[in-house]
Amino acid sequence: MADDDKYDFIPGSMRPDGTMRAPIKVKKGYVPQDEVQKFATKGSQFRDSQIPGFVPGMDPSEVPGKKEAPKSKNQRRNENRKKRKEEGGDDEGVEQAGAAMAAVKVAEEAPPPAADADPKDALNKKIRNLKKKVRQSDELQEKVKSKEIEPNEEQKDKLAKRGELEREIASLEKELAAM
Repeated sequence: MADDDKYDFIPGSMRPDGTMRAPIKVKKGYVPQDEVQKFATKGSQFRDSQIPGFVPGMDPSEVPGKKEAPKSKNQRRNENRKKRKEEGGDDEGVEQAGAAMAAVKVAEEAPPPAADADPKDALNKKIRNLKKKVRQSDELQEKVKSKEIEPNEEQKDKLAKRGELEREIASLEKELAAM
């Protein structure tokens, strides 16, 4: 036998990038892997040939059709929106909303914030705040003395207000003691 009787050639072809594929020598009767059919057993072939939902012995006229899955909330909302749009829109709804908006009144002033229940707590809070400022001023004074920093205008103002803060703390403590 001749060599040509046993083999065929798959001709070369053009790739998408423009280069050529070389021809391929294959045996006669060769089927490329992509074209080979998937193996199917006789049982699976029989099952595929049957009507879906059909049970053997059942009357073919009673085969249920394809049932639709229940619709989600958004699907129902979109359908209703389409129906309203086709019917002529939401003119009544807009008028009702406008009337409801006209009936709504906005308060002129916001209610004042709730005052502290105990005036002693308010004074203690103010004293703590002032003591914190004094403590920060002392820390800043130490840094200036040790020449770690050169104070800017805001820091100089903070250092200058230290005496005023101490006087205010003393007056608040007297007021608290009198309560």
